[in-house]
Amino acid sequence: MKHLLIEAYRETKKKTGIDPSKPGNMQAVILDDDVFNYYVERLSEGLEGRDKDDFKILAENTRIHLLEVSVASRINPYESLAMPVLRVFYPKLVIKEAVTVSPMDKPETVKAFIRAYFSPANSTTQYQAPVTSTDISGGPSIGTPVTATMQVPQSAFDVLAIAGTTSTNAHLERDFEITGVSNDGTTYVNVSIVPAVEGHFSSSVTILASNDDVISGQVNYLAGTVAISNVNGVANFIRYQVTCSLEENRINPNLNISIDKVRLYARDRQISTNWSINMEQDIKVLFDLSIQAEVVNILGQQIATDVNREVINALSVANSTLNAATHTGAFTRTPPASYLWGQKYWHENIVSELNQLSGQIYNDTNMGEGNTIMCNPLDSAILEDINTFEYTGTSDVNGDLGYRSATVVGSKWKVLTSSIVPQGEMIILFKPVEEIKCVYLYCPYVPAVLHPYPLGYTPSLTLLTRYATALVRANGIATLTINA
Repeated sequence: MKHLLIEAYRETKKKTGIDPSKPGNMQAVILDDDVFNYYVERLSEGLEGRDKDDFKILAENTRIHLLEVSVASRINPYESLAMPVLRVFYPKLVIKEAVTVSPMDKPETVKAFIRAYFSPANSTTQYQAPVTSTDISGGPSIGTPVTATMQVPQSAFDVLAIAGTTSTNAHLERDFEITGVSNDGTTYVNVSIVPAVEGHFSSSVTILASNDDVISGQVNYLAGTVAISNVNGVANFIRYQVTCSLEENRINPNLNISIDKVRLYARDRQISTNWSINMEQDIKVLFDLSIQAEVVNILGQQIATDVNREVINALSVANSTLNAATHTGAFTRTPPASYLWGQKYWHENIVSELNQLSGQIYNDTNMGEGNTIMCNPLDSAILEDINTFEYTGTSDVNGDLGYRSATVVGSKWKVLTSSIVPQGEMIILFKPVEEIKCVYLYCPYVPAVLHPYPLGYTPSLTLLTRYATALVRANGIATLTINA
C-alpha cells in the first residue's frame, strides 16, 4: 500500500502539477474534477471490475464529505489521508465479494424491490412468481388429483359448482373424461370414456364379472352440466375429471405486482487514538516509518474486520432463525473407520452436501443456486483436497484479515477464504448479478474518513465509517456445519 500511495502521489504531481502529499494541496485536489479523478484513478490501480467502480463512487462520497467539513475552505493535513484510508479499508472487505454492494449517496435512502404474486381464481392464496408448485395459467381443475364423482342417473348435474364457479363466468373445456364406474360408490373400475365433440357419449361397462351396463348422456360445455343415465341399474356412480375454461376473464388468475421498500439508515463505526510528538519523531528516526500511515493502516484494517464480522454473523443468524432445516447441512471432516480410501478422497464427498444446499437455495428463490462460499482457512483445507480447487487471488493482496479467493468444481462456486469466518461453518450464498435479486445489501455511505482535527501537543486521530445493511431474502442463504 505504501508503494501504491507514493506512486499515486508522484503520477498525480507529474500529470497535474499538484502533489497530494504536500500540506494544503488536498484542497486543490478535491476542488478540481480533473485532478481528483486522476488521483482516484491512480489509487484504484490493482482493483478490477465492480470493485473499481464502487471505489470511485465511494471516493466521490468521501470528497463531498471533505468539502462539507473543511474549515474556512482549508482541509486539515490529516484529512488528506482519507483517500489512502479508503484504499486500505475497502479492498479488505470480504463481504463485498459475497453480498450485493450498493453505495448510498445520502445518509438515509430507500431501496425498492419488485415482487410479483399470482392469485389463482376462486382462491385467497398468493404464490410468489415464478411458481413451480402449482398450475397457474390453466383453469381450475375438477377431478384428478381431487376425486370428483356423481351419481347416475342425473338430468343436469352442475359440474361448475364443484369448482366454486357458475356458467355466468366459466364454461367447461372439451377435455371432460369419465375415468371410473362403480355400483356402490366405493370400489371403482377404471375406464376412459371421452364424449364426442358435441358432448354426447355412450359406452358399455363391466362392473363385476357378470354385471354389465351401458351408460350414456351428454355434456353441456357452455352451461357446465352433465346429463347421464344407465340401462341396467348397475353403474350407479361415475368418477370424472374436467378443466374449467379460461375464456371468461373473470376466472383468469391475476398477477399482482408489489414494490417492497427497504429503508436504509447509515450507522457509524469509529476508533480513536492519540500519540505524542516525541513518539512520532522517534519512530521516524528508528524505523523510518510515518506513525500517521501506520495508525491509518491499523485502524482501517480493524474497522474492515469489524464490518466483515458483523455481516457474516448476520448471515449465519438469518439462516438459523428464518430458514427451514433444509438450508442447513453437515459434513464430518474425519472419515469413518470403515472408509478405506483415505482422507483426501473422503473430503470430495463435501461436494454433494454443497450441491444439495445450493440446489435448495435455487429451489426456494427461483432465481439461482448458491454460487459463493465463505469459509475459514482451516475449513477451506477440505476444499483444497478437491482436484478442481484453484486459487484465483493471493493472500498478500487482500489478506491481513481480508480474504483470499478461489474457485471449485469448475468455477461453480467462488470460494472466499477468511479467518474472520468462524471455524466449523461454511456459508453458502446466492450472489446475483442484478441488484434487484439481491439476498443481502451492504450500502457504504462515507466508507472511511478521519476526524476530528488533531489539536494541541497531543495529535489525535479518529477513523469513522458510515454504512447501512439489510437482509432482503433469507432463503438465498445456507450453511454447512463442519464437524470434527
